[in-house]
Amino acid sequence: MALSNISIKNAWADFQLEASDIEFIYSYLLEKEIPLPASELLEAVIINRIRKEKEKVLEKTRNKGKIFLPKDSYELKEELVFPAFNWKNGKVIEIRDGFNPELASFKVIKVQFDDGETKELACELADHTLNSPVDLIGGDPAFDKEKVLAEHQSEFLERVEAALSKNDDLVQIAGAWFPRALLVDINGGYLNLIEAILEEAKGGPLTTKGLMQQIEFTTSENQKLAEFSLNLALQEDGRYDEVGPSGEVLWYLQSMEPEDVKKIPPFLEYKDIPVNNPDVDHYLALFEGTIADELNNNEPKNSNSSVTLSLLYPHWRTGTLPFSNSVSHIFPTALESPRVRFTFHDEDTDEVFNGWVIREQRYVYGLREWYEKKGAIPGSFITLKKGSKPDEISIRSEKSRQNKEWMKTVLVGADKGIVFAMLKHPVEVNFNERMSIAIPDIDALDAVWRGREKLNPDRIFLQIGRELAKLNPQGHIHAQEMYAAVNVLFRCPPDPVLNFLLTSPAIQHLGDLYFHLKEGEG
Repeated sequence: MALSNISIKNAWADFQLEASDIEFIYSYLLEKEIPLPASELLEAVIINRIRKEKEKVLEKTRNKGKIFLPKDSYELKEELVFPAFNWKNGKVIEIRDGFNPELASFKVIKVQFDDGETKELACELADHTLNSPVDLIGGDPAFDKEKVLAEHQSEFLERVEAALSKNDDLVQIAGAWFPRALLVDINGGYLNLIEAILEEAKGGPLTTKGLMQQIEFTTSENQKLAEFSLNLALQEDGRYDEVGPSGEVLWYLQSMEPEDVKKIPPFLEYKDIPVNNPDVDHYLALFEGTIADELNNNEPKNSNSSVTLSLLYPHWRTGTLPFSNSVSHIFPTALESPRVRFTFHDEDTDEVFNGWVIREQRYVYGLREWYEKKGAIPGSFITLKKGSKPDEISIRSEKSRQNKEWMKTVLVGADKGIVFAMLKHPVEVNFNERMSIAIPDIDALDAVWRGREKLNPDRIFLQIGRELAKLNPQGHIHAQEMYAAVNVLFRCPPDPVLNFLLTSPAIQHLGDLYFHLKEGEG
């Protein structure tokens, strides 16, 4: 028989780490003598809670009478325990013969429970489903570790991590936890020596084991614990940055990281622009190709093994890519490290070069020279896919079959005014016609960006709308083209552009992604 309505079910429904759980984890880590991930600690806590609850259940049956089973016979005033009634205790106060033509002879006992309630129950029944409780606990899923984890593991892990992170006596590195008081002491001389080793290695990255060998850090204590202790010492020293992907610890000298890795490049900085039109997402879905934008929180997630995106001007200018919903699954990531070092692999030339995932600011750095070599422009198609190694990303840009193409071109006047014109330019790689923009004078455009804080978004939207309307005979403005053009002047996700086009009194919506300046606004 399975238990029902017992406290452990409520415990799973409202699961949080209690003080007793923290004490158990501390003791458990001491016993194991090695750092352990939260997933293992969660499993241990669940096993411990189930064990303790089973002990409570068994305690209820001790010295409180015989467990009631329908097959047995009973005597007046006999004390019984009733699992079917939440383990209540009762006393037999009356016994009589039972009658049922379909059954052999049996007895009926009247039981008075400790709370005053009375019930009549059949007994001396040889054939009854409640007669053979092989395991009074095992049939209940609330006592099954595997079932509890299958149903709750993700949410429970978050709660465990949150609770452990608030405990000063426990420390975490590379996803594993251990009591701070038992860490191996790391001499400051070792940390200084590691700085010199990483400088010699051009910043890194190097593994913890590799560093331990080079500094000749040996201990008679547990080696895993020694490695964990060194990792923690490096993590708490501002000179070092842990840059390994999930499952791997790699150390880099922070002073030797590229500036655009340590802080967000100015071309990727965004000042929030309110969006209030509910139809924005509908029209964004009409954009052509993969519009990867790290600022678009509503961008759908992607699981394809290969992704081709259109390069936006700010990313082209800084040698970056968006770490957005549609492409983030391609890149290595980490549980804790804000920056992850990996390798790009050019499919066409077999060249390899370094890349960085900057997780919090959601961009990927390291492509400036590659863009120059490939002749990439804003709007170029870039194809990404996972490489043959866990920390390697394959990248390519398809060569163009044309030598020259007509495309939108940004011209900057002496007064820093912006003009768009259709001009012919040499091209080396294929591009998205809606997103492509030629930039003849990068320095002049940089000067415009330096004053971008003074720009009024709505005024710029209208100005760019006028410029784009001049480039086709119908005077139409295409939303996707305007999104790409706006980003030549300041960083902006597609939502505010669509919001302006859909709500501005100066703009007429023609349907789909086409818009028109109203008379007198051109």
